Amino acid sequence: MTLKISSFLYICLVSLLLTTVLALSLTNSPNRRDAIQRIILATPIATALTQATQPALAYTPDPDPLRESLYLMSRVQEATVQQERFVNKATEQDVLKNKMKLTLRLVEKNYRLLDQITFAAEYVTPTSALVDATTAGFESAEALQNAIDYVKSDLKSGPFEKDQKEYITSNLTECRERLFDFLSYMPPDKLQAARKRVEEENVANRDEFDGDSDAGVYNPVVLPWKNR
Repeated sequence: MTLKISSFLYICLVSLLLTTVLALSLTNSPNRRDAIQRIILATPIATALTQATQPALAYTPDPDPLRESLYLMSRVQEATVQQERFVNKATEQDVLKNKMKLTLRLVEKNYRLLDQITFAAEYVTPTSALVDATTAGFESAEALQNAIDYVKSDLKSGPFEKDQKEYITSNLTECRERLFDFLSYMPPDKLQAARKRVEEENVANRDEFDGDSDAGVYNPVVLPWKNR
């Protein structure tokens, strides 16, 4: 039987879960690690709620849920590099805003970074690193949200003002780097398989574009884990 709940109830439950984890992670209680671990281990409920409210994807997801989640997080890392390229090349605020509002909305909708962090936290190894790992993950999601909010609300029109581009790129970099920290606690074989899928899909896309004169220019970025 498929579980069906309202979007409002889903948001309330997941928000409660994440707020509790973050609050505990900032306390100095000697039992905070055990408390956070109990909460994270309860996230199959949140995961089921997430899956119940998600529309069907246009592609076939990995049958391994963790590999699928790691794949989506790897795509987020790739997207931050792409967005930084947009920022570095832009000369007008409104032009960048129009482009990034769309692309960041797609990143947010398709990859659901916060959902991936919440789900994958169940697989953190060693379990003693749960607080450090989840903190890195939540900070990554927060940095991405900072960039999204700034592009949506603070970019206007005309040339860039001092530090505007730096603020956006610093949050995109923070998102990517804190994700590296979070992913370092994931099973290496599954992370490698997820990244290999990204690489193989990119090669297939490149070959498809190269063979189609009407496809335009396909200009991928260097995948961030290739530089580490």
